[in-house]
Amino acid sequence: MKKLFTIVIALLFITQLGLNAQTLLAHYPLISNGVDSTGNNADMTMGNAPFQNGGIYSNGIYSGSDTTGSYFYTPQIANINLDDLTINVEFLIEEYPEHSMPIIMAGSSWRWLSAWMDGDKIALKVNNGRSYEVSTKVVDLDQWYSVSISYKKADGKAMLHLDDVLILSIDEDELNHHDYSRIVNSDGGIGNAYKGYWRNLKVYDASIVNKIDDELMDRVSIKPFGNQIQVDVPFEDKGVNLQMFDMSGRILGEQVLKPGRTVLDAPKGNNIIMFVLTDQKGNRLTKRLAFSN
Repeated sequence: MKKLFTIVIALLFITQLGLNAQTLLAHYPLISNGVDSTGNNADMTMGNAPFQNGGIYSNGIYSGSDTTGSYFYTPQIANINLDDLTINVEFLIEEYPEHSMPIIMAGSSWRWLSAWMDGDKIALKVNNGRSYEVSTKVVDLDQWYSVSISYKKADGKAMLHLDDVLILSIDEDELNHHDYSRIVNSDGGIGNAYKGYWRNLKVYDASIVNKIDDELMDRVSIKPFGNQIQVDVPFEDKGVNLQMFDMSGRILGEQVLKPGRTVLDAPKGNNIIMFVLTDQKGNRLTKRLAFSN
């Protein structure tokens, strides 16, 4: 039987965002359950939140004042560094709020870092609303986006990226997090809940790092070669570190690729593999390959 080998190179997951895949602390795919695929944390707590449209749905009703409201939240995230972190989630909204609504919230009794919708614009809120900035970026309805909220105390800065593009930055010397690392879909202080979908909630113990080097992106290639994978690293004096992950975030392998061409065995069966390449300066390139062989 002739083997079929296909390859799909997706849009870069990491452009300006450059997340270090080794620092993944939690990954809740939220496709059919609330399980953390890394195994580091307990399941999410949830209610009135069906899995549909490729994610989990929040109906926009605050559960603290109406029992029909959707609620879901993580446990305290294990081993998180609250002075240097990134929280990332994919989201989709079907209608704009009349005023504002949270997309994702870190903390519940004290809400220390969050992304919001303010009308049709995305916004960033820090330290229970003490700092709040609304962007000029319009979020389209019925479209999946990736939003990341991050904080690095060493730089005194909170940031919001949308689809890996820096949208907002707020100077903040310190987060008043009270060592509370739960992530929720609502703001209990004002009784406001998110209306829309989440999927692929991830937490990293590092904030946004170096901007991707366009030259690295242009020069390193990954492509099929028979039933194998061919990686070309055209650097003369140094190579790159290669990590391979399945879509649950589980690492499949890691090695340093020397300059020149490296040929790897392709995975058997139907698989989607994420490749993360990092150069000596910390610049990162990520590609996703779908295999059927």
